[in-house]
Amino acid sequence: MFGTLLKDIEEAEVITIFRHENPDCDAVGSQYGLKNWIEDNWPEKQVSACGTQACGNGIWPALNPVSDDTIQNSLVIVLDTANRERVDDQRFSIGKKIIKIDHHPERDPFGNDQYVFPEMAATCEILSEFFRQCRDQKISEQTASYLYKGLLTDTLRFTTSNTSQHTMQMAAFLTGFGLDIPSLNRELFDEELWEFRYRNMLAENMQMKGEHLAYCIVSAETMQEWKVSASRTRSFVTVFGNVRPFQVWAIFTEKTENGMTLYDGSLRSKTIRINDLAEQYKGGGHPNACGVKNLDENMLKTLLESLFQKAEEAQ
Repeated sequence: MFGTLLKDIEEAEVITIFRHENPDCDAVGSQYGLKNWIEDNWPEKQVSACGTQACGNGIWPALNPVSDDTIQNSLVIVLDTANRERVDDQRFSIGKKIIKIDHHPERDPFGNDQYVFPEMAATCEILSEFFRQCRDQKISEQTASYLYKGLLTDTLRFTTSNTSQHTMQMAAFLTGFGLDIPSLNRELFDEELWEFRYRNMLAENMQMKGEHLAYCIVSAETMQEWKVSASRTRSFVTVFGNVRPFQVWAIFTEKTENGMTLYDGSLRSKTIRINDLAEQYKGGGHPNACGVKNLDENMLKTLLESLFQKAEEAQ
């Protein structure tokens, strides 16, 4: 299942670990989980977590600069990233050997070796299985907590359609390392007061197309007024997820590039496959959770119409 992955890690003196831009908890959870596991078992190795953007959810280690020479002399492991363009820090390509570990549908088989398992709900689920199979290596509570946070959030607390028996087995496996489950839940899901208010504002500005598609378009002015980034705004897409009639929902954020008004979006659905549409609009992702970017107003309009048609046909 994991081929020579353990052998590659054992033989490498320098390892750099990358993940996607605008990282979520699965991206950084798998990144720091792998880094911590390697450092615990091979303390003599030089291991670096690479990236320029921080995750806005949860508590994670601070990012540290990594030199070009370090990356050039390293085994590069890229996590939770379907295509090379989305890697946060494109210097990953200069590494001695590149390994891709991911759970998104395969779009771009970059690197020397690929461990891609779309049937798994999170990259943290993949690494949990890998660590479980490495019986001679230890797993610390810290490593398990990083992986659990990614697994918990990428499945929306085990509610997504790709949550499987294996997903729950990996969650149970991780909790066996002394995790404080209530504390981790509070860290990830308790909101600041401004977040509560911002979420309510988004809900109040929701638009509907028919009964089964809900969306919100957030202007650059609104985000500036609230002092919330576009990526953080799109992470609030879950605000519409528990409304029974909604089968598809989305948040779009406005930006200006070269004098043009463009939109990036996060799309979600309960059971309807929508990543095929996202791929037609400069994006991609999971069947029920994906993103689009750099849409002009006409593209946004046609995407909404296509999402509406999918939602209606599924009824």
